[in-house]
Amino acid sequence: MDERQFKKIMQDIDVPASDENAKKQALNLSMSEFEEVQKEKQKNFQGSSLLHRLMGSSNQNKRRRPMTMNKRMTYGGMATAMAVVLVTAVSVQQYNTGSYKGDTATDAVLELSAVDAVSEMPAMEETQLFRGLSEKSDRDSVSLRQNKEQFASSDKKNSASRTRMAKNEFRVDAPEAIAPLSSPLGENVPVKGLLESKVMREKRKQGRIAGQGFVGKAIRSEEATVAAFSSLPHHIIADDEQMPGAYKDVGRDQFESFEVNPVKLVSAEPVSTFSIDVDTSSYSFIRKQIMSGVLPQKDAVRIEEMVNYFGYDYPLPETKERPFESSVTVVPSPWKDGNKLVHIGIKGFDIDADAVQPRSNLVFLLDVSGSMSAPDKMPLMVNSLKLLLESLQPEDTVGIVVYAGAAGTVLEPTAVKDKSKILDALNRLSAGGSTAGAAGIRQAYQLAESNFDKEAVNRVILATDGDFNVGITNRDELKGFIERKRETGIFLSVFGFGQGNYNDHLMQELAQNGNGVAAYIDTLSEARKILVDEATSTLFPIAKDVKIQVDFNPATVAEYRLVGYETRHLNREDFNNDAVDAGDIGAGHTVTAIYEITPVGGPRTVDDSRYQAIEEHSADTAFSNEYAFLKIRYKLPNQDKSTLITTPITMDEDGISPLMKQEAGWATAVAGFGQLLKGEQYTGKLTFDDVIVQAQSSKGDDEFGYRAEFIQLVRLAQSVASLP
Repeated sequence: MDERQFKKIMQDIDVPASDENAKKQALNLSMSEFEEVQKEKQKNFQGSSLLHRLMGSSNQNKRRRPMTMNKRMTYGGMATAMAVVLVTAVSVQQYNTGSYKGDTATDAVLELSAVDAVSEMPAMEETQLFRGLSEKSDRDSVSLRQNKEQFASSDKKNSASRTRMAKNEFRVDAPEAIAPLSSPLGENVPVKGLLESKVMREKRKQGRIAGQGFVGKAIRSEEATVAAFSSLPHHIIADDEQMPGAYKDVGRDQFESFEVNPVKLVSAEPVSTFSIDVDTSSYSFIRKQIMSGVLPQKDAVRIEEMVNYFGYDYPLPETKERPFESSVTVVPSPWKDGNKLVHIGIKGFDIDADAVQPRSNLVFLLDVSGSMSAPDKMPLMVNSLKLLLESLQPEDTVGIVVYAGAAGTVLEPTAVKDKSKILDALNRLSAGGSTAGAAGIRQAYQLAESNFDKEAVNRVILATDGDFNVGITNRDELKGFIERKRETGIFLSVFGFGQGNYNDHLMQELAQNGNGVAAYIDTLSEARKILVDEATSTLFPIAKDVKIQVDFNPATVAEYRLVGYETRHLNREDFNNDAVDAGDIGAGHTVTAIYEITPVGGPRTVDDSRYQAIEEHSADTAFSNEYAFLKIRYKLPNQDKSTLITTPITMDEDGISPLMKQEAGWATAVAGFGQLLKGEQYTGKLTFDDVIVQAQSSKGDDEFGYRAEFIQLVRLAQSVASLP
């Protein structure tokens, strides 16, 4: 390019008028960008003037001769420098006026790789640069040396900050970063968060910008917090930021996959059998996800655990020899006209707070591996166990075993009256290492056996995120070990914490085989509910191997469907087999099961077979007023032979008390919400609004506010589900 072409290019450039400050800022920005590029390439340039620095060659190879500059190269270098200066000046002026439109070429120039250096760099007059380009004078050499010293000083001052930025340790929108800041563009702007790191810059270059236009990079010095300009209406998607309406870390949180219970013909399969379930972890996990602005995985939704999260005012048994009473309520289905919902409720015998409680021999088996370092894991776990100590009696004992790579006993069984010693052991815990959960379970059981008391409640309490990634991890081996220990009188309960690698499936299996409960603790309030308010239910079993069987009357019921309990299915012959394990009930526990039935003559889902012989039933039989016959089997904690309870399920809806209708209405609302979250096909036109209306009309007494919280959760889920 000759001189004539260069002049023509300069004349054709349309540059809007800009003030002197914008010019100075543009020069400073271009110099900053140029110096950063040179440092990254790690080249030493020859020549003493600005033109030589732009056009010089590397002297790393001493045998290489310096480049011979000619007129064409000179003008080429001048054109490059002028283009950088002018485009930068235009962009800075547009940002000052708020008119920047996100031009791609301008974006490439405005990388702002060293904003902190620019903010401390003395302004350079535009005419000085022009003289440097044309005259190659000694004055430019002095100016460049001064600028280099300024950059060196700035680099030294911000070296620690650059190191942190390279590691990508700054968070976007950190609350502590909110403060006023003097902008390098010459005006004070509020800070909204820390700017992009090198990793984020690469993502930005790949197009990961929500919005349009420029997002700069800054490095925080030791004297001040450098952050994004709130006046720029653009936002970078940070690494730890999750988009609304989408589940984060899908596949890392592990849940058992299962098919939803189908509609069954009474004529083909009249008997339904399942084990009870008093676990509540599914509801707590779902709540945490929705409160985070995302909908849960469908496999995380277990409707029976959502329904059983809440207490119900079912009739109480009179003595612990018959540990619970059954309650049956039949109400119309709110999601399918003509269908009925059969509610089966049982409530366990409760232990009065003033009554003498059995002694507890507890061993805390605590996961202190590196995966537990998050705030919603180990810190919450320790504080939750401190709450549990408040529920124990002075003569109860607590031992502590930890596992992380290898298992170890932190505290031998210690009486709760020596609380300071137990608290000191908990306070010394810290997370680190890999997870060897199998070894920890063995050692915890050994500690429980060493302090075993046949008159006490002997229980191991496992607190973990379920990430068993080192050591013996064979599930069948672990389950078999826990089953054998269960037979000796030592039970296992599991408390889950955190998310991201939460292994719900494994913890459910361990708790079921250990005759204990599986609960998910996402907040300290949830810890108080499980370990303080419901401590007797959590710690003291009143019945074990509780099974439910319903025999439907084909004369009155055409179809039925069990809502939930998919993972608790039992074969028909398992009901009378006392060797088959089933769920346990703690003191004061309530359990609810819901069947949706289609009465004979109602709207059918499944047609009869063309060739099926239809048995005629007389309307005058003794069972003509019964929908079904309910049977419940259970064992007392110290017995091996089961006891049978039976109750007919009648068609008489007039005798149902208002209280039972209210409790059935609440369980129906929760079950409807769970089916909506799973996207089931059986709920017809049911909506979140319908669930809210049903819940509000059935809330009743809400001593602890759990039901009011549920209504707010449904509203939030409705908002999350509507997000694009």
